[in-house]
Amino acid sequence: MDDVVARPAAEGLNETKTTYSTCYMCTTNCPITVVSQGDEILDISHPECVRATAMLEQRESDKRLVHAMIRDRAEDDWRMVNWDDAIADAAGRLDAIRRNDGADKVAFVVGYTKESRPYMRRIANAFGSPHYITESSCCFGATFVASELTFGEDYNHFFQAGRMRHEEARCRVVWSNNPKDSLIPYSRHYLLAEAGKVPVIVVDPRRTSIAEAAEIHLQPRPGTDGALALGWAHVILNEGLEDRDFLDRHAHGFDEYREYVKDFTPERVEEITRVPAEKIAAAARLYATSKPAQITISQEALVQHTNGLQTHRAVMLLSALTGNLDVKGGNRPWPERLKQKGVAAGGGVENAPGKRMGHERFPLFVDHYNEGQAMLLAESIEQGKIKGVVAMGTNLMMWPNSNRLEKALRTLDVFLVADFFDTPTVDAASVFLPTATHLERQDLVTTLGGRVQYRPAAVSPRGAAHGDTEMLFDLAAALGHGDQFWGGDIHASYAERMTPLTMGFDDLPKNGKSMNEQLDERREREYEDVGFKTPTGKVEFSSTELAGIGQDALPVYREPKWSPVSAPEVAKDYPLVLTSGGRSNNFTHSQGRNLETLRKREPHPRIQMNPKDAAARGISDGDDVVISSPVNAIGMKAWVTDIILDGVVHAPHGWREANINSLYPDDNLDPVSGYPSFKSSLCQVEKA
Repeated sequence: MDDVVARPAAEGLNETKTTYSTCYMCTTNCPITVVSQGDEILDISHPECVRATAMLEQRESDKRLVHAMIRDRAEDDWRMVNWDDAIADAAGRLDAIRRNDGADKVAFVVGYTKESRPYMRRIANAFGSPHYITESSCCFGATFVASELTFGEDYNHFFQAGRMRHEEARCRVVWSNNPKDSLIPYSRHYLLAEAGKVPVIVVDPRRTSIAEAAEIHLQPRPGTDGALALGWAHVILNEGLEDRDFLDRHAHGFDEYREYVKDFTPERVEEITRVPAEKIAAAARLYATSKPAQITISQEALVQHTNGLQTHRAVMLLSALTGNLDVKGGNRPWPERLKQKGVAAGGGVENAPGKRMGHERFPLFVDHYNEGQAMLLAESIEQGKIKGVVAMGTNLMMWPNSNRLEKALRTLDVFLVADFFDTPTVDAASVFLPTATHLERQDLVTTLGGRVQYRPAAVSPRGAAHGDTEMLFDLAAALGHGDQFWGGDIHASYAERMTPLTMGFDDLPKNGKSMNEQLDERREREYEDVGFKTPTGKVEFSSTELAGIGQDALPVYREPKWSPVSAPEVAKDYPLVLTSGGRSNNFTHSQGRNLETLRKREPHPRIQMNPKDAAARGISDGDDVVISSPVNAIGMKAWVTDIILDGVVHAPHGWREANINSLYPDDNLDPVSGYPSFKSSLCQVEKA
């Protein structure tokens, strides 16, 4: 990325200004340079990324909501009010719930942006509510928990550390990850660029670009990845390819695990997964004999199943089985990542009393991830446990059976929503606060790799829009907690968050230029001296914590709750396996579809289906189709392609006019994490 040279100001106008900023069209915070004159943006340099090309349109779109609004109930007409009146209205209604029903009757929810998380958690505590919930209730959180249960807290970012390039790797396993559409720099990602130099094994139900570049591509029926991983383990153990020295000294429950995987012969696993037995064996051998070898894993694809947490454990444990743990070129922990000081409590704020949402059903998720399980929000509202919700950048389409949640949200005493554009969530709200885009708001940017940056607003917000942090500071003051929010001094909060670092907030350039915090480099095999931070001090093939709550201690394989095998009564009318959520490099989840720059690249939602399934239904490529389940029905266009297995369809998520998540049952949840089954369910597709 080249720096932008400031243009000379026109005579009589303000001088041009160069701001070193970051792009937040996703959460990567890639560095950008913004040249502006007053509040007019003249130029932006940014990484080679499609989404970044739309950031100016995001700010200047005439579809953007830039005024505060209130109404008594969701069915009433909106009344435009000034910012202070909207804040006062929301605070008054929230305080009434606190006085009349209790602070624990209000939930605080964060989606995108994630910049508000430290302050949303703090305001929930200051208010007195334990119900802080985020989109991590169906994204990343379960991988964090699965990793901690298996390897300990140093490994809770197993998936992120697994995406780092290690030149020492002699084999790379890419399990349900498609860098061309999901990982910057997309088609130039090292996994693709080096696929001809380092053997790559890809596991994905679709033939993606990385699968086409792979030496071996395994294409399992969605929801059967756990059986596939156990099949690899069977081959590795049967052929003596395991790291016996590591297992003897650092494994807990290995004997039980070894006994369990005896039944997962390649032939049996082929019956379960549809992957040919000889390819299962070949992949297991290549991984186990090409040391060091690294597993790159998704934060969602393996855990969004009704047995997702155990599936994730089954895959991760392959690294321990083969001794590819904490070695260069293998899967390493990441305790050295940059960590800020948490500000959820302290300075007069105590952790709110009471149990978090979902603690009774999903205690390990809630305790390890330190927040509630949001998938129970609709149920909590219907049961009268929640009467008010404060939501920042949250789209109700994130939930399974989304229509149920929408109806519940409309019944709340107050539902405050902050966003850029009209969304289904805004439609259900009673208070709306317009949000500043990343070009208009300040933030403290700290990346896990050590970059630290004060990002100033490049230009002023449009209309009454405020940054996420500013609005939470205003709401805190209106609720009587201003003193607990640094007396309204946002920069003082940044300074406190930076106290673990070697630099302070005053050291950061205020034009947005970044600095780097030097991070320690971990030596290999540190577990030799300190062990693993699990209850046994070892890698837990058999999890003591899972056993303690009555769950399977081993990474047991179970069929998805709705599959042709486990639910033939459902499959009779809905015979196709439904998987969804594969990324598009045009959009970040539901964001960007009202921006013409991006929408013209991908104008319609399209469901991928195999030619055999399409022909059986009289469907041609481009036809309008109806996708149905026992829960709901929606419309999309057909994308007839052989990259998807026959009997399986893949649908994109995030489309307001075709919300695929509304087809998933909200009671098909993983018993440990509470995650929905977005990657494996059942549906029917018919010509419209």
